Amino acid sequence: MSKPEFLEKLYMIDSHQDIAWNVGLGRDFLEPAASWRSRVNDGAKYGERLVTLPDLIASQVRLVIGTIFALPARSANMFESQSPAYSNDQEARQIGLDQLEYYNRLAAEDERVVMIRTLADLETHLANVELGIKQLGLIASMEGADPIVHPTELADWVSKGLRLIGPAWRSTRYCGGTAEPGPLTPLGYELLAEMERQGVILDLSHMAEESFYNSLEAYHGPIIASHSNCRHYVNTDRQLSDDMIRCMVERDAVIGVVLYNRFLVWPDEGRKPDLDDVIRHMSRICDLAGHTRAVAIGTDWDGGFGSESIPAPLTSLDDLPLLAEALLKNGFSEEDVKGIFHGNWTRALRRGLASFK
Repeated sequence: MSKPEFLEKLYMIDSHQDIAWNVGLGRDFLEPAASWRSRVNDGAKYGERLVTLPDLIASQVRLVIGTIFALPARSANMFESQSPAYSNDQEARQIGLDQLEYYNRLAAEDERVVMIRTLADLETHLANVELGIKQLGLIASMEGADPIVHPTELADWVSKGLRLIGPAWRSTRYCGGTAEPGPLTPLGYELLAEMERQGVILDLSHMAEESFYNSLEAYHGPIIASHSNCRHYVNTDRQLSDDMIRCMVERDAVIGVVLYNRFLVWPDEGRKPDLDDVIRHMSRICDLAGHTRAVAIGTDWDGGFGSESIPAPLTSLDDLPLLAEALLKNGFSEEDVKGIFHGNWTRALRRGLASFK
């Protein structure tokens, strides 16, 4: 297969998009990003929009893990956010339920979107993708588990379509998280045990180092890091150390590299990151793993930033094939690129949805 044909047929799975949170900001997911930006001046608050349904359908992205994200009131000033924020358990729960209901309603009302709840749903969707059908698969995840008031509620969330949970964003009632370190709490251990019983995938992104290692010992089901980069290059607790990456590789986990400038180079380096910086993070994961099976893509685009904060020369979803071209030029094979763009997530999701027939 020639490279142009290979790139034309290549599709992508994106493991982290804050779609419902953006809807909570009043952003219309059904309006193209360029139209929105020309009409609404909210980029200074939330980033210049990159991700909408028309843009996803027009791009080569064919499956997205969409988050349920409730913003704690103590952190609302991070985004100058006017979205709902929670100050107690019940407020968090309602925000989370509203976002999950949005995903289910979107799939029910728009034929371009299919909610993926089971392994059979995944296989059907991927078969349609291979046939060239332009449809977006959507899998519901939770970023920060405070909307689950108690682990005994998890079965109800699962019945509504929740399939992945990242217990942390900052710290939660369940564990320490980014910039707020700490271990798994007793309630966190209960949640992981219930997740394992229910077959819910554990997302380790945002977990504090202590809670990360606690989780590896306590939870024996499938794990991923939906949107994390290498601490070796960006030395903050938001990223994964070499040892953390090695531990994930031992569990055949997949790590979604984030296409966000602040997670690619130190801000004080004073330069605009580019695709070489993305490949530097991907290559380090591959070198630590000894293969390319552990790395994929979790853009986090529109997760509080937008086109102003992504690596050059990317400007939109349409530009994602440029990353594939750069990987090929840097010695990755076509099979490697297929794995990074969709094959590695496909493997992880098949394993993670195995209990949902």
